[in-house]
Amino acid sequence: MIIHSFDPILDIPYYYPCNFPLIHEVLQRQGSMSSLAMLAASRLYSLPSCEDNGLVKTYFHKLGYDEPIWKMNDQRELGSFEEGKMQIQRQLEAGRLFLATGTSYHLPYCDDYHNPEYINKHVKPGSRHYLVDHWLAVYGMDEDHMYVYDPVFYKFKGKVDHAAFHDFWRGHPAMPELAGVKQREVLRTYGATDIQAKVLLDLQGYQEMLAQALTTQVHEFLTGRTVTEGARRFYFGHAVSTSLVDALEGNTGGDTESEARFSSLLFDMRWSRYYFRDVLKESAQWLGASLDQYAKAYESIILRWEKANNLFQVGRMKRREGWKTQLSDIVQGLVADEWHWYESLRRALPQASTYPRQSGVVLDNENEHKAALLRIVLDSCRELNAYHNTFIALDEGGNAPLYGRDGRLNSLELVSLLAVVEQGIEEHWGKGLGNALAEIAAASLPESPYQTVGSLVNYIAQQWMGGSDEEGVR
Repeated sequence: MIIHSFDPILDIPYYYPCNFPLIHEVLQRQGSMSSLAMLAASRLYSLPSCEDNGLVKTYFHKLGYDEPIWKMNDQRELGSFEEGKMQIQRQLEAGRLFLATGTSYHLPYCDDYHNPEYINKHVKPGSRHYLVDHWLAVYGMDEDHMYVYDPVFYKFKGKVDHAAFHDFWRGHPAMPELAGVKQREVLRTYGATDIQAKVLLDLQGYQEMLAQALTTQVHEFLTGRTVTEGARRFYFGHAVSTSLVDALEGNTGGDTESEARFSSLLFDMRWSRYYFRDVLKESAQWLGASLDQYAKAYESIILRWEKANNLFQVGRMKRREGWKTQLSDIVQGLVADEWHWYESLRRALPQASTYPRQSGVVLDNENEHKAALLRIVLDSCRELNAYHNTFIALDEGGNAPLYGRDGRLNSLELVSLLAVVEQGIEEHWGKGLGNALAEIAAASLPESPYQTVGSLVNYIAQQWMGGSDEEGVR
């Protein structure tokens, strides 16, 4: 069965992540007006953000906004390839795309295909690469092939045989060469994702959402928030610019450390400006010609940032006299000009509110909450088994022993498990428990919450629903 009406876009700008084009196609098939620029802006990919160590990353949920356009109903692992094919068949029969996650290492049409450099770049000492699942959409299936849509980075729409798709879908956990490599998310075997429009946008609704996107972006940039979670600090908007100037001036450590941090900020921050440029152009098309002038002016700002990056890269290599002073003057002037440009844009924007705020973690009921927590803990146990050669009896479900008299984990393995569980909670709900689990384990408090998977799930539910972690949940 093939969805013959499926005619997706393939010419996607290289800086968009692989999931946005797929979400865009899903929302359109659900009857909602959509665009890549809007999807990126809805998650504030267009807002500069970084951690205090210089890591540039989007931290949408740390600002307390609700999902304005779409929601992820479920991210799950299926039990086998055969079960997965049955699920795909049901989706296709209903005319829906099936979103699968895995590893590009096993996709025959892409450069990563059985390329040893794909493994080497992740395992070499000091690597900055993290493992993430690659998304693609299945739009058809027959006896021998899967028909897949994979626009980023491969601009591919066509068929792959079942064997290749099976290897892709088993994902990174099935690759022993990558055991222990850093990862930014829970990696799944036979992973599947369900996306749902929060509201079906007609033309008027889409225009209103564009106005909200611009208002939120401008508000957050000019506010320049800093969010503190334990020992970690996160910077947004103009606060990133301030952090950039501090790194250039050497206020964060020695010359080598400051230069490395500055290089990371200056180079990686361009992505957020590309996304904002795109939503500006989209807004100019739908909201009025006056915004077109701001989009053109912003192109000039982007070009100046890129020239500053080139000057920095050449200067640090050739060490010409006075290059740091010259660069400092350029960056400080650019930071000031970008600020004034944002202030001017704020005055020109149509009246609109910012994105709605989260009122807290929304739980349908206690049983559904615990079921989701159980899935997260079992997924985390599966990862620990794969990467640390532990043996948690997953087939026992909530009764599986973890720690203590009957458990299989030592204290270090327990702390590793709790770190993965915390990450899974934050990714699922957009809210975390901070460092509560790991801190309690490290402090050697009563071990009973960690004896089994079930006792851990109950403990997390009590901690969360009781609101005992004031700092971790924002």
